[in-house]
This record gives sequence, C-alpha cells and structure tokens, in this order.
Amino acid sequence: MELKPLLVTRIANALVWPVLGVVVVVELISNGARVAVVVVGAGVCLAGAAYLGLLGWRLGVVCEEAALEVHGLFRRRRIPREEIIAITDFPAVRWKAPGGRVRWSPIFAFANPGRVVPFVERHNEAAVAIMQDWQTDARRERPKNKRRQRPAR
Repeated sequence: MELKPLLVTRIANALVWPVLGVVVVVELISNGARVAVVVVGAGVCLAGAAYLGLLGWRLGVVCEEAALEVHGLFRRRRIPREEIIAITDFPAVRWKAPGGRVRWSPIFAFANPGRVVPFVERHNEAAVAIMQDWQTDARRERPKNKRRQRPAR
C-alpha cells in the first residue's frame, strides 16, 4: 500500500525549492554580481532546486508485507517489518538496527509543522493511523497450525 500526501501538499513540497532557487538568482543579479558568478550560481541553484523539487514531489511511505519504505527528502529508507518498534505520532518510525541500536526515521510526508489547513491535517493524521494499524497487525500473533488429533477409540 502506498501512502502519499494530498495533491496540494505535494505541489507545495515540489515548488518551494524552485521558488527559493529563483529568489537566490534574483538576489545575485540585483547585487550586481559578475556575469560569470550569476551564470554559475544560477545553474547550481536551479539544478539543485529542480532536484529537490522532484524529491519533494515523491515524499511518501510504501507499506509492504515485509517492510516499510520511507521516501524522505534526501534519502529513501527500507525498514524490515520485524525491526520496527513503533510508528510515533510525530510521525516517525522507531526501529532497531541489526546491531541492536535503536534508530529513528522521521516521515516528513505527513508532518504537521505549525498551523496546517484542517483537511491536510486530517489526511496526515489518517495516514499515520493507517501506518500504525499496519504495524500493529504485524504484532498480532498469527494462529498456529494445530496438529489434527485422532479421535479416541
């Protein structure tokens, strides 16, 4: 199952970086920087902004039978289901690495920083609840196969 932010949130996550890149380029031009500095600065800023915009569009979580895959802004992390300790309301995944160290991976796709439009907040809270239900379903004990008993004679 794939969980994504609402379309309006995905657009905002994708557009913030290119807008910031344009602001930096305009500031370089308005300060009277040399043409070479403006061209190089514009190229670096706009390429980085386009890349971060693409990553902002792809934020989300994929819940599979064997693992949870968190698509963050800078990296993608796949966490095996049996290593997950909890999915917090922050939202974040608390998990135990194979070496025994407890780790923490935030899920920025469904974070509610500061004030958020109510329908976006409801969607994010529902997505976190779905992930928590997915995680608790794994903890339920599966029914064990009982050996068939022969009838007493």
